[in-house]
Amino acid sequence: MELSWLMISGIFIGILIFAFKVSLGCGLASLSRRETLFIALSYLVLACLMGEVIGFIPDGAISGILNTGMALHAIVALLLVTLGVVTAREYNHKGHDITRRTFWVLSFPCPACLAATFLSCSFLVGLIDVAPWKIGLAVGIVFFVAISGISEIFRRSHRTPSDMGCAMIFLGLFYILSMLVIPAYLGAKVTSTPTEVPSVNAVFIYGFLLGIVFLGYLGKRMGVAF
Repeated sequence: MELSWLMISGIFIGILIFAFKVSLGCGLASLSRRETLFIALSYLVLACLMGEVIGFIPDGAISGILNTGMALHAIVALLLVTLGVVTAREYNHKGHDITRRTFWVLSFPCPACLAATFLSCSFLVGLIDVAPWKIGLAVGIVFFVAISGISEIFRRSHRTPSDMGCAMIFLGLFYILSMLVIPAYLGAKVTSTPTEVPSVNAVFIYGFLLGIVFLGYLGKRMGVAF
């Protein structure tokens, strides 16, 4: 019982992390409260729909979602870094606020967020003896309350568009780092010695380090202030 509640708590913490990402875009961009509430409501509706269809999705489809998750993760990470650089550069160099054109990569229901929400609902259905539609409703309410509340906190902090751009870059780099560290860690746990970790992970890690250097050089050339 304690293990089940621990897993449930972990799932809801994961949902809150995604809600935090959405709130960054809503709270730091020049959106009205009505627009923010509309985005929060869309997550509530999507979670409810996912709760309704969980029972009709075969196990093979869920495995497919897991297999494509890494590719979707990479696409979102690259978009975050690229649009974050553009957002910060436009404000720092020209004084242009383009957050309404770039916030979507943070706030809109991206494939990675949708997959994570669906998997969260699926895991909760397996852990709790509750109707799937109730699980979807609970997840949706958590999204709605968290997005509405955290977005208001960010709005009142009076941050600049450059801050949102830097936050996007940081999240994008964090996504890339998680793609490298987590598979390497899991590989090390499965194998008996660290030297047995697949060599492809080393290629990814060195590529990531070179990418950090390149992004730093690119940011400096484009006038991004961190």
